[in-house]
Amino acid sequence: MYQTQYWKELQELRVHAYYLELYQIECEQIERGISIFLAIASSASIGAWAIWKNAAMVWGGIIAASQVLSVVYQFLPFKARIKPLGVAAIELFMLADDAEHDWFAVSEGELTEREIHEKRMALRRKKSSIMKAAFPGGTLPANMKLLSKAEEKSASYFNNYYAES
Repeated sequence: MYQTQYWKELQELRVHAYYLELYQIECEQIERGISIFLAIASSASIGAWAIWKNAAMVWGGIIAASQVLSVVYQFLPFKARIKPLGVAAIELFMLADDAEHDWFAVSEGELTEREIHEKRMALRRKKSSIMKAAFPGGTLPANMKLLSKAEEKSASYFNNYYAES
């Protein structure tokens, strides 16, 4: 029973690490998209407005939208999450590697049930500590699409290295 719990904890740890990694990638893509839009809108709209005077309202709208977006942009939560996501993902991957290292002793029956339980609880405390340090204001909003991808990546990882488990 305790071996199974440890195994599930190890798998969940990998899923969370992949989830944070994928979340970071998504936040970076959103930030890059907004930055590209702002750059194009601010530089191209002035020139386009002069060339296509009959579409001045459209270009005026694009310029106005880019101005509003550039003010709101600094307050959007995804931008502030990028660095903590990266740090927490790396730390969770390192913790998962440590847990995987200990899996050998757990799976071979070299540890008592109490020792396995203590190792599992230590993993959970360390994971909570990592998340609290990265996100002191709370948790991340759930993204089921990213969670599914993280579960797929984790399953692939474990199928590659532990096909018989």
